[in-house]
Amino acid sequence: MAAVLVLFGGAIVGGLLTPITSIDVAIGLVIVLVIRPVAGLLGLLGTDLAWRSRAIIAAFGIRGIGSFYYRSYALNQSSFQELELLIAAERLWALLGFVVLTSIVLHGILASPVMNAFARWETGSSQVES
Repeated sequence: MAAVLVLFGGAIVGGLLTPITSIDVAIGLVIVLVIRPVAGLLGLLGTDLAWRSRAIIAAFGIRGIGSFYYRSYALNQSSFQELELLIAAERLWALLGFVVLTSIVLHGILASPVMNAFARWETGSSQVES
């Protein structure tokens, strides 16, 4: 996992996000903040988990590093013989990189405060040690 993150950082420094547009940023934010949590909630329907637990699991979701594999596989299975499709592939890589980077940053910032609040809720206490 650490090696993949180092390679991801190198790709960002190497210009992975260069083709991204403001529309791509908006799409990426919708994916991270709306689509992925809703998909997570739908996937947890029928479980015995409390709604707060479902919401936290859905909001934090999966890490997204596996998305690099799926994107690579999809691009290798298609034929990009036209210039427009090659440009689209670069933009898709940039969008994927933005989504993963946004997810890493948001989850890194929010994980501790959210889990501390959840622990307080679960124990019914107003204070939880870090």
